[in-house]
Amino acid sequence: MSTATASAPLLTHLACAHCGDDCPPEQPIRLAARPELAFCCPGCKAVYELLDARNLCTYYRLDEQPGQKVKTVELPGRFDYLALESVQSQLLTFQSPTLNRLTFNIPQMHCASCIWLLENLFKLNPGITASRVNFLRKELTVSYQPAATSLQEVVTLLASIGYEPRITLAELGTQPHHANRRLYYQLGLAAFAFGNVMLMAFPDYFSFTEQLQSLFGRFFGALSFLLALPVLLISARDFYFSAWQGLKQRYINLDFPISLGLTALFTTSVFDIATGRGPGYFDSFTGLVFFMLIGKWVQQRTYDALRFDRDFTSYFPVAVTVLSKDGGEESVPVKELRAGQRIRVRHQEIVPADAVLLRGTGQVDYSFVSGESLPVRKQVGEVVYAGGRQVGEAVELEVVREVSQGYLTQLWNNPAFQKEGKPTLETYANKVGRYFVAVTLLLAVGAVLYWYPRDPQLALRACTSVLVIACPCALSLATPFALGATLRVLGRHKLYLKNAAVVETLGRATTLVFDKTGTLTDAHRAVVSFHGLALSAEDEQRVAALARQSTHPLSQRLVEKLGASALPVTNFRETMGQGLCGTVAGREVRLGSAAYVDLPSATHGERQARVYVALDGLVEGWYEVSSEYRPGLGNLLQELGQSYQLALLTGDNAADEPRLRQLFGPEAELRFHQSPLDKLHFVERQQAQGRRVVMVGDGLNDAGALQRSDAGVALSETLTNFSPACDAILDASSFGQLSTVLKFSQDCLQIVLATFVLSFCYNGIGLGLAVQGKFTPIVSAILMPISSLSVMVFATLLVRYAAYRRQL
Repeated sequence: MSTATASAPLLTHLACAHCGDDCPPEQPIRLAARPELAFCCPGCKAVYELLDARNLCTYYRLDEQPGQKVKTVELPGRFDYLALESVQSQLLTFQSPTLNRLTFNIPQMHCASCIWLLENLFKLNPGITASRVNFLRKELTVSYQPAATSLQEVVTLLASIGYEPRITLAELGTQPHHANRRLYYQLGLAAFAFGNVMLMAFPDYFSFTEQLQSLFGRFFGALSFLLALPVLLISARDFYFSAWQGLKQRYINLDFPISLGLTALFTTSVFDIATGRGPGYFDSFTGLVFFMLIGKWVQQRTYDALRFDRDFTSYFPVAVTVLSKDGGEESVPVKELRAGQRIRVRHQEIVPADAVLLRGTGQVDYSFVSGESLPVRKQVGEVVYAGGRQVGEAVELEVVREVSQGYLTQLWNNPAFQKEGKPTLETYANKVGRYFVAVTLLLAVGAVLYWYPRDPQLALRACTSVLVIACPCALSLATPFALGATLRVLGRHKLYLKNAAVVETLGRATTLVFDKTGTLTDAHRAVVSFHGLALSAEDEQRVAALARQSTHPLSQRLVEKLGASALPVTNFRETMGQGLCGTVAGREVRLGSAAYVDLPSATHGERQARVYVALDGLVEGWYEVSSEYRPGLGNLLQELGQSYQLALLTGDNAADEPRLRQLFGPEAELRFHQSPLDKLHFVERQQAQGRRVVMVGDGLNDAGALQRSDAGVALSETLTNFSPACDAILDASSFGQLSTVLKFSQDCLQIVLATFVLSFCYNGIGLGLAVQGKFTPIVSAILMPISSLSVMVFATLLVRYAAYRRQL
């Protein structure tokens, strides 16, 4: 009895290793690997395991009860509405029997631990297949298997671990982002305090006010303290919070020296006023916070502008075929697509918006969305989600939801299409920034050790000035602002890049590989003529109906010559680089190369591209499509050949080799009869030799080569084949500027290096003067944001000058 009584308190007061609450006395939950740790619930145990696997358990040594309790959600039925089909149709951006996907707004997200935990939700719920964080926008994209879990369970899990999403169905997808509102409040408070503290500190700057200072000095000091305290607790909060988060992750970030400088100023000021030694430095303290917040505000405004410029509707010239009421077709940009409009989606085209299938048989490839390679069969009346690629005959759809641009942006940035990570200028800048912080701290400590025996107040001033004026942020801002300004210039000239890193890749390219059909040739200038047995009007309509199913440039030229045909096509199949076939109005029709229509005796000396026609297995003749090259192609290739190694990869025959050799020059490599796999292997061999390859194609037969190359550029005509595998989209009207664009990319790399030099010069001079005590803290506070702004302005002006010099 006594033994049990004595041991009871030990059981009832066993604290959870995560949240600190009491564990169940009868059977606490323990880790198999570390039985000394106990947990109050499986959720806390799972969160601890997640952090432990990431070596983030230092977090638990920073406070007695650091973890947030994994609690049972109050009012368990309050998420029941998420089980309604009508609600899910508004929330889900993709829905299928095997995969659902949606994006949440998570306002509680604040640090690296949050990011890692939210991206490992699959360890808490096996039904969740993936979760990715957009930290700047506080968004979490979750993919889950509806057979294994439900939307209600996913939201309940997020709420239980402290990340309840903000769900507002009425304004879903249209809410403005208000993350910066707090910055305005902080800036206003700092401005108010700074103005008033400076007013009370004004007598200290004049010798004839010594009597006034002796009478009211302590009173003014007390008022200054009351004004500075809210600045410390509210306006400067983000600097301390950022530094603290970095320390918890064993990382000294850019806000750490700033926080030290603020702390030194504030504590010294309090000590001086409390002991009557002087008025303190509250004017410098409030001014420092005020000017740094101004710099932060300007930086944030610039970043917001860059993000706006990166909006989908500005960066993608994707168009879709809209059907009019009279049966005509019109190419319309996706951003102008509206609910209720009817669209035609051809073989290998991306569905640009959620739509209902009206005509045809849908075979939708969702591999870009879900990773599943098998096409999903869709019947008339079923919903086809944005991001799927139609495989087979062309289908007609009615748009039901037009807000799909953001989803296509996610599709383009899908991790499946990311290049292998390579060191970039931005990576180097961040690494240098870390060492710079360490050097700054050493200089600050050295200044104190040197000056304190001689002049304690000068030691404080020198130390604080070093901590404040050192500006590694100017170094870190050099790359994103220079490359961001580059994105704007290129966007205005219809070259749309996936991200700023592509600029660096283009600037360091050594080899340019071109496709021919649809890339070097101008589809709108082609001349089509038929040779062979005369086709009847019905057979011409059959050919037109089959060609209408494809987006290949040669197929589109046949449709333009023969006119639109409404004949139904069944058993459609397209072999990339060879041809297409199908059954049209009871007859089998094959269009393609000579070998594709079983014509081995075809001559190889023809001078133009040929599309052979076979009806029911009999070759009737061929359409000859003249190869009209783009205007100015010769001058462009000649200019590129002076700086790059050129290559041509085409599936066409070698009939036009003499003309192409004249255009490309004697050193270029020309390869004909190339399959998509051949193109991919050629790019791999070039990279194995240490070359940086840029592939320029139309995105049809080049998807593999575009993905494998260091930078893949898809050329876009009016009808765009949206290819997530590419890194950039170049409008066909700007093809003649390719050489200028590449030179401009090289200029931008030099500009980034120039901004690095400017930042180093500023910091070298500023730190040299600060160590000597030449600057007061408030002067340092003014110079610090000015340095950041100067780097931003310097980078932007240089990019604009480079664009002007290149006539962009």
